[in-house]
Amino acid sequence: MTQTFKELDHTAMEGGGFYNKNSALQASGISLLMPLWAKVCQSVGCSGAPLAVVDYASSQGRNSMQPIKFAIETLRQRIEPNTAIEVFHTDLPSNDFAALFHALQDDENSYMAGASNVFPAAIGRNYFQPLFAPGRVHLGWNTFSMQWLSRNPVETPDHVLSGLSQVSEVAEAVKAQQAEDWKRFLEVRAVEMRAGAKLLTAFTGKVDGISGWEWLCGELWEALEDMGRAGQFSIDELRRLTIPIGFRTEEEIKAPFVLAGHFARLGLECVEFHKIPDPFWSDYQISLDQDLLAQRHADLTRAWAAPTLMAQIDPTRDKAALMEDLFKRFARRLAANPKRHEPWMVVAILSKSL
Repeated sequence: MTQTFKELDHTAMEGGGFYNKNSALQASGISLLMPLWAKVCQSVGCSGAPLAVVDYASSQGRNSMQPIKFAIETLRQRIEPNTAIEVFHTDLPSNDFAALFHALQDDENSYMAGASNVFPAAIGRNYFQPLFAPGRVHLGWNTFSMQWLSRNPVETPDHVLSGLSQVSEVAEAVKAQQAEDWKRFLEVRAVEMRAGAKLLTAFTGKVDGISGWEWLCGELWEALEDMGRAGQFSIDELRRLTIPIGFRTEEEIKAPFVLAGHFARLGLECVEFHKIPDPFWSDYQISLDQDLLAQRHADLTRAWAAPTLMAQIDPTRDKAALMEDLFKRFARRLAANPKRHEPWMVVAILSKSL
């Protein structure tokens, strides 16, 4: 690999607990993963102590509580009751780790509630670098992060999301970067996972050329273009406002494993695609409140998109005011054209050979 992966072209989710409060879509997707996660926890190797459970790309922790609690409870049934379990939450240095630790202490669903011999910790580094000593990790959980590219390989002139560009040069650059990132992620995880370890990873996917993000992110791009037409962003600035996210296909996920049946001593146990239910749609069908539906989706989008967009704006400008205007315009556009948002999620189960 020629890239050092020291820096990423995006930042962590919106801080101040905002992402925790506005990640209902991610929670909706995680609920679909629990049957698979149960099988992983029941079959993962448990030799060696203490056991290390890793929450890769934890963000502010809200959506990690249920799966980590389930993992602890399941492992407790398979090992000596007093065996120590370490839980590591990893994310970018810019992540709001304070919100994570407050959630661990105060959230009624915290896996620490009533727990004994469970030791949480956090690591602030990007996961394209090694995070643990070789053979340290028993069990890994990773959701809604691998759609982010490690870097933005090309500016995108026709969309805010690089993975939704219709420009062939952009599409090829995104595809190549995704392939490189996927292999790098697998390589570094393979080293730090011990024999018999397993990892569940889930992220946005694409089926028959459709990701499910076309409506929502299309309206976000239109809102940015509205600001361009109003003179708030130049054409060059709009090109730079690129969120480096892509959508992998089943073929792309399986590609590293095709020739040998494994990759870097990792096996690919399964790949499944699921449509994530819109967490706000049932309320909307009852209330028919288009503004409320729009604001919920705008806040959800702002939680993951705004920090990266702000980082790409000239520091001499009033970034906060520009983001406020953008997401107000975005919410108005969503309210004028309400739709059900049901994007594709893909889940892969990886195992380290004995």
